[in-house]
Amino acid sequence: MPAHKVLFVDDEENILRSLKRIFRKDDIEILTALGGAEGLELAKKRDIAVIVSDQRMPRMSGTEFLHQAKQVSPESIRMVLTGYADVNAAMAAINDGEVFHYITKPWKEEDLKRIIWDAIQKYDLLQENKRLRNLIVKQNSILKRLTEDLEGEVLRKNHELLEKNESLEKLNNELNDSFFETIKAFSSLLEMRDFYVGSHSKRVATASRFIAQRFGLSESEVKRIEMAAILHDVGKMSMPDLILQKVPSQMSKNDLLIYQNHPILGQATLMTIKILENLGQIVRGHHELFNGKGFPDGLKGENIPLGARIISVPNTYDNLIYRRSTYRKSFENAAAKYLKGNRNLVFQGKVVDYFLEYLRYQDEAEKKATEMKIDVADVRGGMVLTRDIYTAKGVMLAAKGERLKQSYINRILQYHKMDPIIEGIYVQS
Repeated sequence: MPAHKVLFVDDEENILRSLKRIFRKDDIEILTALGGAEGLELAKKRDIAVIVSDQRMPRMSGTEFLHQAKQVSPESIRMVLTGYADVNAAMAAINDGEVFHYITKPWKEEDLKRIIWDAIQKYDLLQENKRLRNLIVKQNSILKRLTEDLEGEVLRKNHELLEKNESLEKLNNELNDSFFETIKAFSSLLEMRDFYVGSHSKRVATASRFIAQRFGLSESEVKRIEMAAILHDVGKMSMPDLILQKVPSQMSKNDLLIYQNHPILGQATLMTIKILENLGQIVRGHHELFNGKGFPDGLKGENIPLGARIISVPNTYDNLIYRRSTYRKSFENAAAKYLKGNRNLVFQGKVVDYFLEYLRYQDEAEKKATEMKIDVADVRGGMVLTRDIYTAKGVMLAAKGERLKQSYINRILQYHKMDPIIEGIYVQS
């Protein structure tokens, strides 16, 4: 397989020589260009996997060059090389979809090499996805021709219109269902890092859907907010485990800076997937506060996307309850009191009201539901928990309301061997 081509663009020859020297032992073909115009000519003529441009260049800035490079080489992974003074310009380019990532100067060689190889892997994945999509289209075309040949001519003429309509409707429903299942699977990746984060996202998504419906939004917008809620913590996938296991009050100043970057990383992750990129702004804004004191952008009031304002409330509530070593019923009352005390201060008042209505709805549903206690060995897929599952050492394995799937059950059984669940498991009967 030919070596991947990586293009570095800078107006200083010594920097280009330095960059080329860093990758001299790697199986990569390094191309260099002195400025944007020369870089665009190379991008037109060569299949380039990754394009990295300096931000500060005469005649054409890095972000301007990368914008034009997107037109001539749209499949290339684009990144900007920038000093701290130009980080805002780089982030603006990321938000506009022109740039995948930014690299700060001065760089560390090992970090630069890791970023470039990560970009190459992403480029390969996108190319493979493109190949598979084309293959599916081709196979579907062949299958369609074979099917038409096998059908009787009279039957085909009599029922063709009806069958096509039914097929399109079924295909559309299957596509929507498949897409949503893909979102759920994406969320399950979070559970591989931190079981709490995955189940937390699902609880937040359920509440966010209820609130969005109470706002009278269309079903498509409700679904979009629900999907963003499922993925709102996707940026935490790149966080170190030691930070992921802490709450903000336990973090050092440096840890907190890394933590507060996760909404930006979440947006950047979703932007690499075309069908998910419209969720990016909601994910980026879910830690913004109504009074403008949130992060990462300090947005205020209705400048915060509605979806982000909605997700913020159940996200905060769930963190107040479950991000502790133990759980007590009193945490729920204290969390609800905190939300009420910050109506139209930290959170939009109407969102808080709808969420409290959701909690009352949940309480009523729990009172009506009957439960039964079962042994760990009797747990089956599809069962709905009526109580949180805790081990003897107080580790929470799953929260009430969770509909168990086999991956959950496997984890529960593994934990049970190391740290027994002595209280049994309570599910809806």
